Amino acid sequence: MNVGRNLCAVALSAAAACAAAFAGEGGSTVSEKATPEINVRFVYDFCNDLGAMRRFYTELLGLDEAGYSEEQRYLCYQSEGFRLMFFRPGAEVEVLEEWADQPGYEGGTSYVTSWSVEVPEGKFADAVERLRAAGVECFSQNPTWCVDSYWGLTVKDPMGRTVEVYTIPKSRPASTTWPGK
Repeated sequence: MNVGRNLCAVALSAAAACAAAFAGEGGSTVSEKATPEINVRFVYDFCNDLGAMRRFYTELLGLDEAGYSEEQRYLCYQSEGFRLMFFRPGAEVEVLEEWADQPGYEGGTSYVTSWSVEVPEGKFADAVERLRAAGVECFSQNPTWCVDSYWGLTVKDPMGRTVEVYTIPKSRPASTTWPGK
């Protein structure tokens, strides 16, 4: 029995139930408040090269920077009230080598933190091309159709962190083989 696949199914099921609750479907006990009272606002991660991280997240993925200072050793992105911050410490940080076990794809073997970055449907193919042209390590050659709901391309950032780059199309494609640009 593949434990990772089972964990993935549980995580996807929980995520679907949470999304359904916010959409007003079913009898879930998930709070339907428009604005939660308590929020996670910052996630901090460390990196060896702020310039490489900036190129990956700003130039290749297209995230909007909320702040950057080489002197103060930080890079920050804001996304709908949430901030992802990278800091360069005084010592080298280990670059991850294994792919993270992450819901939505099979293959990750490392139980480390990873995340997903949503790209608008109209900008997704260009983001994929920029990542490929930059030689970013990709888990698969092309985006894959995941859990019958979105296109995803799993890549590694400059610190080896697994990042799922994805888009949710307005409608299900006729073919679940990536058509390219």
